[in-house]
Amino acid sequence: MTTTNSDKIVIKGTPAKFDANELQRRQQQHTFAYQQTQQCCEMIRGAIPQQFLQAVSDKMAAGYTLSKYPITMEPVNYSALLVKPPAMQEADLSKINNDVRDAYKVELEADHAKYQNLLLEQLLQAEEQKQAKAAASAKDKLLARLQKEVADCYAPLVFPDA
Repeated sequence: MTTTNSDKIVIKGTPAKFDANELQRRQQQHTFAYQQTQQCCEMIRGAIPQQFLQAVSDKMAAGYTLSKYPITMEPVNYSALLVKPPAMQEADLSKINNDVRDAYKVELEADHAKYQNLLLEQLLQAEEQKQAKAAASAKDKLLARLQKEVADCYAPLVFPDA
C-alpha cells in the first residue's frame, strides 16, 4: 500500500469497496459455523432425573429436537443439548447476518479512513517540501543580495607584492 522512498509517502492501490459477493460469502461461512456447532443448540440441565426429563419434555413440546451431542446422565448432573426450533434459529441467523454485515462495514470504513489518512499525510508532506524549497530559495536570494551589498561597501583589498 505505501512505501517510503527517501521518506516520501507513496500510496499504492485503492481502498476496498463493498462487494455483495464477499458479504454473502462471509454470511454463509458464519451460517455454516452456526449450524455445525453448539450455537444452534440450547443446554438443558437438571439436578434430578424428573426435573431434567420435565425440562426436556417442555422444550420438545416447544419445537426443540435432540442434537448429535451426547446426553449426560450423571447423578446430580443431568444435561443435554437440544437443537432450537427453526423460528429461533432464523432469529439467531438474522442477528448473525446483521453482525457480519456490521463487521464488514466497519472493516471497509477503517480501510477507507486509512487511505484518507495516507493521502492527507502525502499532501501535507508535499506542501511541507514546497514550503521548505521556497524558504531555501528565498534564503539563497537574500544571501546573494546581502553578499552584493557587502561587496559594494568595501573596495577590494589591495596587498602589494613584496
